[in-house]
Amino acid sequence: MGLRKKTFLYSVALAVIMIAFVIGYFVLMLPSLYVDYVMNSNLESAAKIQKGYMEERSYDNLTVKNPSSVYTMEVPNTGDEVYIAGKFFKLTITIQDEELQNLLDCARMMMGEAESLEQLENMIDSQTADREDMSYGLKQKDFTNYFSEWQDRFKDIFAGQNLISEDAPITIKLDQKGQSGEQVYQGEYSKLHTMPGGIMVYEVGVSDGNYSYITYIAMGQMQDAFIITVLPTMTPQMEEITPIVMGSLPMIIAVIFLVVLISSGFFSGRIVNPIIRLANHAESAGLAEHFEPDEFAFLSDNKDEIGILGRNLHELYGKLRDNYEELERKNCLLEEENERQEVFLRASSHQLKTPITAALLLVEGMMNEVGKYKDTKTYLPEVKKQLLSMRKIVEDILYLNYHAENMQQEKTVVETVVQELAGEYAVQTEDKGLRVTITGSGVVYTDRKILKKIVDNLLSNAVSYTPKGQQITIEISNEAICIVNYGVMIDEKLLPSVLKPFVSSDGSGKGKGLGLYVAAYYSKLMGYELKITNIDNGVRANLSFIK
Repeated sequence: MGLRKKTFLYSVALAVIMIAFVIGYFVLMLPSLYVDYVMNSNLESAAKIQKGYMEERSYDNLTVKNPSSVYTMEVPNTGDEVYIAGKFFKLTITIQDEELQNLLDCARMMMGEAESLEQLENMIDSQTADREDMSYGLKQKDFTNYFSEWQDRFKDIFAGQNLISEDAPITIKLDQKGQSGEQVYQGEYSKLHTMPGGIMVYEVGVSDGNYSYITYIAMGQMQDAFIITVLPTMTPQMEEITPIVMGSLPMIIAVIFLVVLISSGFFSGRIVNPIIRLANHAESAGLAEHFEPDEFAFLSDNKDEIGILGRNLHELYGKLRDNYEELERKNCLLEEENERQEVFLRASSHQLKTPITAALLLVEGMMNEVGKYKDTKTYLPEVKKQLLSMRKIVEDILYLNYHAENMQQEKTVVETVVQELAGEYAVQTEDKGLRVTITGSGVVYTDRKILKKIVDNLLSNAVSYTPKGQQITIEISNEAICIVNYGVMIDEKLLPSVLKPFVSSDGSGKGKGLGLYVAAYYSKLMGYELKITNIDNGVRANLSFIK
């Protein structure tokens, strides 16, 4: 999955979490917070109305929610009147019943003396014990039960009474407010709704400047009656929900910040951590001598751009490692080439000097007929021998310039190459009485000229250093050529460096030390392995074709 898609999915997931949180908040928490706020607001409103009425003794300057259901009872300390005041009315209740008057006096006395509800309850207890004439059968010490008894007594007094008759327990006088032309309501409107079931609902809305009120009057006709239901309501204000939301903002902001922080940390970690590891691996690759690109394997499962980058870096460092190894190999070849050039210079400047000088001396002696050199038939072969020695050196040096780029791989019969070379050395082997035995056969895919040069140098070395009358054996197979010359051993101290240039086991100093070096050089060039070892009464040269 690409980083763009991952980022998009991360944004979607974060948006879903935020939406779920907001919905959960409004569904689960906001209603309870609103209920608590409304209850606290109603408590504060009750105390505020009470305090305002106690100061003004009127509702004229008070702001009241739902004034049709809020009223205050005022009980004077003396007299037989009780007042009930509201926003739009004031009732004066005159008590005519003697029993009710006694109850009212008892209540006045206790409320006037009590400073708290606990003290009032104690006073009730003492009065019910001392004043049987005022207890009205109240013997319970529980405060709630006390007023419950009063309530029952009121029911007995008013049961079956006609409150508008002259002998009613009380008389009521209504003083209506808002009749002097002042504007009590504003923004009045009305609507008529037709509901299913033949019900009509008349909607009337008004406002007192602070709150809006809607009254629904539902009407329906039945066979035996006309039914009317009145439902007054108060429209909630935006100011009621605003404090709740504002009070919840710190929590909402903290939760959103925490969710965003955690999710962003997780998401950025998924993206940044692989990049950091890539940077660390890249730095270690720059410092390490042999960096292993397999260290990027931790990104093999990533399918995004970072994974692609990691895999590309893996391939890049793999190629860099291969190039580094190839460069090292070429450096080794350059070192060998420098060594070969050094061999060429030393051979051309020193090794050729000796046979040339000898040949010149012989030719000059014969030309001047000095002493024994008058016998030209005897010393001309010596001149030829020196010239052949020089030719051998020149050929070896020239073959050192035969590079790998000139190789031509072909199917070569090894036995044929060995037989050709053995024929070339037939005169030397006959002169020394050497027995040459060739066994086996083999076919190898190689450069025929280079193979012949390698075997030539090995066979030449064997013929030159094998004592008279000894034996040379050559074993041939598809895997190797093994040449053993008997009757001679290489000094053990000289054996480890026998394949180096100008190292010769010839104690007389006639050997030039280039034969085995040339053979070893071309064996390595072809990828073969050449080993020179001592055996029991002989020296074995083993050329292995297996790479």
